[in-house]
Amino acid sequence: MGPLVIEHLRFWRSSHPVATPPIEYNDQAIVDNLTENNVRRLWASRRMREDEQMYLVHVQGTAGIGHPTTLVVKKFQNMDGTVDENLENRCKSEMILLASIRHDNIVNVLDVIQREDAIMLLYRYAVNGSLDYWLHRREEGDPPLSWPKRMAIAIAVAKGLCHLHHGCSKPVVHHNINSSNILLDQDFKAAIASFEAAQMNMAGLNQPLPIVEIPVGNFGYAAPEYGMATNQVTEKVDIYGFGVVLLELVTGQAANGAGSDGHLAIWAQKNLEKLMANNLKMFKNAVDKGISDQAKYLHEMASVFRLGVDYTFFNTCETFFRYTSNSF
Repeated sequence: MGPLVIEHLRFWRSSHPVATPPIEYNDQAIVDNLTENNVRRLWASRRMREDEQMYLVHVQGTAGIGHPTTLVVKKFQNMDGTVDENLENRCKSEMILLASIRHDNIVNVLDVIQREDAIMLLYRYAVNGSLDYWLHRREEGDPPLSWPKRMAIAIAVAKGLCHLHHGCSKPVVHHNINSSNILLDQDFKAAIASFEAAQMNMAGLNQPLPIVEIPVGNFGYAAPEYGMATNQVTEKVDIYGFGVVLLELVTGQAANGAGSDGHLAIWAQKNLEKLMANNLKMFKNAVDKGISDQAKYLHEMASVFRLGVDYTFFNTCETFFRYTSNSF
């Protein structure tokens, strides 16, 4: 690994302490456990590059001391088992970006393991998986998310996005906001993950940003700007994706599922007035049947649904904060 990258890694370790209690582990034990049996498709809405792989590793702690925990390890390595300058720069960019935007609702890099043939970024494992799992793929025995939990998740994601767009030295555009990239910890606290496509907008808020790479497998969440000839976006593409997530939370429908004519956002826009009419008579049928006490939360769910439609027309998260602050 080049000396410049090593210096960045050392600087990051010394200047960005982890807010949560540190995890004691042995670097070599983690490296030894990066096997085919531990490979996982995590944050899977965007295909991993050929030179990236995700692993799930259980660690006991140094010399058996400390609490056992599970880590997500993202390994950077070329197909020929080497690390070149391009790979170093990608790893460094992701690491420094995440270190600079530390927030309770954004996934954090815990540490870096460096070897001559690979670079590994370590993350805490979100034990409850992704929001996509709980909305669309939960297994028998897993209860559906209650509406209060869904609201808490929505608020957490909104806080994370507002930090990306307004709380950093320069706005950060995530490019890939969707339910697969919203991770839930043991308390169902949400954090935004998957920053491979993220860009820091040096020109500032609301300034056009060239698209370096359109997120793969993001149909249903991608704002229309991605298909325009100008090939430029702003942070509002993240708000579009967040709007689709709000629609998912209310309806339980997938962003590109058959139940919403193949595109949830377009379906919601076309049917908004009909669903909101006649004291929400039609809207009741659109709400996720798994949500309990629907009558108690119906008007609140309708407001969030309307906000989801608004966001797919490129509004900002400030509306959501005004709504939640007035409601709770």
